[in-house]
Amino acid sequence: MSKGDKYYLLKNFLMQSNKSVIKLSFDEIEAIIKFELPPSAHKRNAWWSNSYSHSQAFSWLEAGYETDCVSDTLPEKYIIFIKVN
Repeated sequence: MSKGDKYYLLKNFLMQSNKSVIKLSFDEIEAIIKFELPPSAHKRNAWWSNSYSHSQAFSWLEAGYETDCVSDTLPEKYIIFIKVN
């Protein structure tokens, strides 16, 4: 499996968007990728960092987005993706 392949559905979703800012709940992301996010995504904001060394980040970085804000507290856990030039 190539780097980022596990999250290719998220990459495709972001690439098809024409929005400059996308807010997705963790539940919405899980519906897009068709599996549950790992516990670390819920516990560590670093999981969402914009680093090509993380396979999950490869998906949004290759789609032209960076993460901006992570809310990992209830009631709504969400992430904001910002389109970069």
